[in-house]
Amino acid sequence: MQYNHIVFDLDGTLIDTENAILKTWQYTLETYELEYPLENLRIVLGIPTLDALELLDACVDEDFENKWIQNYSRFSDQAVFFPGTEDMLQFMKKSGFHLGVVTSRKKTEYENYFRKFNLEQLFDLIVCADDTQQHKPDPEPLLYYAEKSGVTPNSCIYIGDMPTDIACANAAGFASGLVTWNHSSVLEPNVDYLFSSPEDLLKLYNI
Repeated sequence: MQYNHIVFDLDGTLIDTENAILKTWQYTLETYELEYPLENLRIVLGIPTLDALELLDACVDEDFENKWIQNYSRFSDQAVFFPGTEDMLQFMKKSGFHLGVVTSRKKTEYENYFRKFNLEQLFDLIVCADDTQQHKPDPEPLLYYAEKSGVTPNSCIYIGDMPTDIACANAAGFASGLVTWNHSSVLEPNVDYLFSSPEDLLKLYNI
């Protein structure tokens, strides 16, 4: 089936932010005298800050999230499009596809750190964490996207890089796609499609 709406996660899927995110976590936790090796912080990728803190069993104050957002500016210049993703998006946009983003980033983070990518020129709708009460893997963010776009979930595919992305897509009734072009070792048996390169997505549409 050729899905009318192609919706993407942002971090780790289209844009390589892993190094910047992990270093921001490490730096911010150190301000609370909490030391974590970068490898141990990988469990925070792709989930909201409060959920990540719970997984880390980190004792911080209520200002942690604001500090994290401020500290990200120290490392945000390291974020870049994964090779081939920008060209793929531009080609699909010019070909008339409906493109969207559903991210766990808050609007303030998006405004501060992702404006440089000019994503509004590529995407019809960008859904951030503060648009919904619940977050991935809960289906609410994708259902919100479908409602705002005036489409049914079964006409959409959601493409991400984490099990939470796939669980969110499956729960919302979207087709699910997992990218491996980010060279991660994430595996998810319940995914509909695997994409090892941006060109693989184009092949799904025979283009």
